[in-house]
Amino acid sequence: MYEPILPQGEAAALMPGASYSVPGLFLYADLVYAALDQVKAKFDYDIPVKYIYGSPQVRWNCGRPVLVDHGYTDADLEAELRKAVDRGITPLLPFSAPELTREDLEDPRGNYLLSLLDKLGGGVIVVSPLLEDHIRTNYPNIQLHASVIMTCYGADRTPAYYQDLSHRYAWYVIHPDDNFEPDLLAQLPRKGAEIMVNERCVYHCHQRGEHYLANHKDQLAMIEGSGEFVNFLDRCPFVPDFKQQTTKGRNASLTARECQQIRAMGYDLFKLQGRLDSPYVFFFDFFRYTLENELAFPAIYPAFCFAIRSHLKATERKRREKQG
Repeated sequence: MYEPILPQGEAAALMPGASYSVPGLFLYADLVYAALDQVKAKFDYDIPVKYIYGSPQVRWNCGRPVLVDHGYTDADLEAELRKAVDRGITPLLPFSAPELTREDLEDPRGNYLLSLLDKLGGGVIVVSPLLEDHIRTNYPNIQLHASVIMTCYGADRTPAYYQDLSHRYAWYVIHPDDNFEPDLLAQLPRKGAEIMVNERCVYHCHQRGEHYLANHKDQLAMIEGSGEFVNFLDRCPFVPDFKQQTTKGRNASLTARECQQIRAMGYDLFKLQGRLDSPYVFFFDFFRYTLENELAFPAIYPAFCFAIRSHLKATERKRREKQG
């Protein structure tokens, strides 16, 4: 007799045995945790989120600029990191600015966050050799991850290049273009390898390095209240996503089947981006890359949209109250 039951346990997983690194820290971490709880209740499945990353405004930021700083106190910063640790998820700070000076390393807010990570257990995503050495010397308990940004500057991305990253860092991100090179993927070290699944920039983008530098400069302008904004996206023909609405070519996001094929090659950590996305867009990706696509994904996403809507309403209400 047919029983209309949704998949349960690992049958609800898109890629059994895989784990995930997701954004949301200092942004919508509580929504991520709510998603985990709802999936557990509905499918009796614990989505294996290994890392959650994000940052308040700090000079060392890069990747996606932090557009709004919520005025976190020291206690708020610790509480945000501790909440992730208490759930068994390692917090990561994307301190991946490619250009830093020795004077930048004295930033008090950045060092306070490093001291918290060193105490609680966490990691930092890095590019700058100066910041890397600073952390290795002064905060030995922090796990170091090589940013995807590192793969954009002056490197021939050979198996030997990735092998070096695998030796030097706890995790390294494979350049999104290389996800489409099965012969190369077959040669790369699986130890510490991380696959970016939803990079929506175009394949073989020639402006990627310039984009990251522009993000860092804009972040500094926001933090310091001086300097000119680069406004790189005003000139970019592909980002944000709406600029791709009439293009015929696909971007660098992986399909569910492509993710499964890479998983079958022995890769087991998959990373989602999305810190500048609407939560509706991010959680669409979150569920479709973590859950079985035929029944589990379409069953949870519309239901979870109520939680997203409630979150956005509460955020707007707090904003208005703060403005008086």
